[in-house]
Amino acid sequence: MSIISKNELLPILNTYEKDSIIVTPLLNKETQVNQIGVDCRLSNQFIIFKTQHIDSFDLNNRYSQKQYQDEFVVPFGYDFILHPHTMVLGSTFEFISLPDDVLATIEGRSSWARIGLMIATAVYVEPGFKGCITLELSNVSNVPIKLYPGMRIGQIIFNKTSSPTKYDNENKKYKFAIGPELSKIRNDTDSSFFLEFNK
Repeated sequence: MSIISKNELLPILNTYEKDSIIVTPLLNKETQVNQIGVDCRLSNQFIIFKTQHIDSFDLNNRYSQKQYQDEFVVPFGYDFILHPHTMVLGSTFEFISLPDDVLATIEGRSSWARIGLMIATAVYVEPGFKGCITLELSNVSNVPIKLYPGMRIGQIIFNKTSSPTKYDNENKKYKFAIGPELSKIRNDTDSSFFLEFNK
């Protein structure tokens, strides 16, 4: 794999050709495209974790996830307060579309990390993926952090793979998202074995 630099990225960014990398909307191409990627912004949709009356998340309980997570939208211009030692799910404001020979990673901004905000997602966003990328947002500091929809939250780095690969839209758990998505770990192909075993 090799990182796609700015000089290589600009000619294929949002051209809508076969090999194009789509990141839309770009509110300011001049400031969002950096030397090794594209700065991404925070959407206004969040999934929060409820702790009242919940002892644990249990894969054997198909209703457990709905019991301990809530989805809501923060209007633009308002803030979301992320309290210490908590995690929520957010997503990129941008919709991403990758060609079959490019994967992506998201790195949190150092400026946010220095005040305790950790940003993570899957290790890799696979070639061929299309959708908004779900982000795990954690406050590891001791003070609340205000998050504002639309603010720059991280950067997307694109890597060229050694050969093309096809994204399996029929069988993938996460596809065409337009906001953060709940975990679909129950859909793992091997989950039926340990769910049956632990009944």
